[in-house]
Amino acid sequence: MVGSACSDDDGIDEEPVINIGTTGPGTCMEFGDDVGAHVTELPVVECSVPHTHEIYAVVLSQEPVYPGFESLEIAALARCLAPFEDYVGVSVFDSTLFYSWLVPTLTSWDKEDDREIVCVIGNGNGAPLVGSVRGSNL
Repeated sequence: MVGSACSDDDGIDEEPVINIGTTGPGTCMEFGDDVGAHVTELPVVECSVPHTHEIYAVVLSQEPVYPGFESLEIAALARCLAPFEDYVGVSVFDSTLFYSWLVPTLTSWDKEDDREIVCVIGNGNGAPLVGSVRGSNL
């Protein structure tokens, strides 16, 4: 899914790739304050414990070649909008929640055939979520 640049012992830069596998809508995650622009693993937790985000949709990019980060961001903004209301039960514009996304990197696109845009929900006031927001009308 999304990779992060790092350097191995030989000084060669690599981007580890996240494979979300069967992880999908309804999966809760706890991202710490130190999360950067690149995510190397999904910090999955039980939804019953406080968490920062919940996956509500996984959509595929329709681009035949890697379109670039900015293009994927624009696609995610649009493609994650409609599933929000289907999942939460209220429009994002009437919700106390916000939506965001994780997009493929060039490395994951090329090496892993990654086309997944992962749409995630968080609490608009920054407070942790407890329990799933599916059907919550928040």
